Amino acid sequence: MKEVKTVGVVGFGVMGAAIGLNAAMSGYRVVFKELNDDLVKSMYDKFVAKAMAKRVQSGKMSQEEADKICGTITGTSNFADLAVCDLIIEAVVENIDLKIQVFEEISKVVPKDTIIVSNTSTFPIATLMQKVDNPARTAGLHYFFPANVNRLVEVIRQKATSDETYEALMAFAKGNKKVAITVMDFPGFAVNPVFIAAYMVLDNFAGDKYNIATLESISQEFLGLKFGIMWVQKGAGLGTCYHAAVSMVEYLGNTDIGYPPVPAFLKKSFEEKLDWNLEEGPVLEDKAARSEVGELLLGSVFCISKHLIAKKVVSVEDLDLGIRTSLAWPKGPFQMMNEMGEEKARKLMQLAVDKGFFKMPPM
Repeated sequence: MKEVKTVGVVGFGVMGAAIGLNAAMSGYRVVFKELNDDLVKSMYDKFVAKAMAKRVQSGKMSQEEADKICGTITGTSNFADLAVCDLIIEAVVENIDLKIQVFEEISKVVPKDTIIVSNTSTFPIATLMQKVDNPARTAGLHYFFPANVNRLVEVIRQKATSDETYEALMAFAKGNKKVAITVMDFPGFAVNPVFIAAYMVLDNFAGDKYNIATLESISQEFLGLKFGIMWVQKGAGLGTCYHAAVSMVEYLGNTDIGYPPVPAFLKKSFEEKLDWNLEEGPVLEDKAARSEVGELLLGSVFCISKHLIAKKVVSVEDLDLGIRTSLAWPKGPFQMMNEMGEEKARKLMQLAVDKGFFKMPPM
């Protein structure tokens, strides 16, 4: 198994910087790549120097500790400088053509055994790595936002990923104090297909009858959440949520799985840059009206979860663990189904099927 000591991060924005800081604070050396020298300096100042200074000021670490971490992170504008890395993590913007080009450039300058992974949220790993020599050393390593706080990492195996690569990534995740789950290459991977389906169901109800505060309240009630799904969408960014929704429909909408339609309200929110007010009521209290949404929400979550198992994308245990860890749901889909019983779970899934959101899972 290849030992990872030095990590390259291509794209040092919010996500890439969080990944890099997490690695540096876990004892790895980090080399990040940005477009030009000005960006290298500004990203280092913003995401490394200032972040460490803030930790020192708040008493979370000593100045000596901060200096040591800062000293393990260097930046470059040249792909060739990534040749010293044992593992390279791509974290550029979600543009498939750009990512393919980045991986081609990386492949030209690094040793044949350097592990190359993507932090993409939705694009198939095999597609992204199509121009990489020795695809056995490629995989997905999907962090969840914020990457330096959220403990989940999906280790994604494409068909070409070797056992050695997979084992090295699992060890790296453990070294970063992450909870790692094993996922096969699939659109959105394991957790996102469930979460994106959940918010698409809610957003498709948004309107005069169901305002944002009501939908937030319904998600809290039916999933047992402290912070509901509308809150998470707002925090993640409505543009990110919209583009992810479009991608999932393109990948799965006309398959034997199915997927909810892209909500008009979410599209409008993105295009008009609406700022959701989660507290602007009144919150609808009618139990029947709330159940109409809540039961369809659960049925949709159960449908996509069972499809993921049927397609052998992820195990039952890892899916529940991943959702509890990354989304802070108190219970995973299969725990919820086990507790309510097969008959009720199937009735809820039938609601999602009748609505045209999903095909019935073949289980």
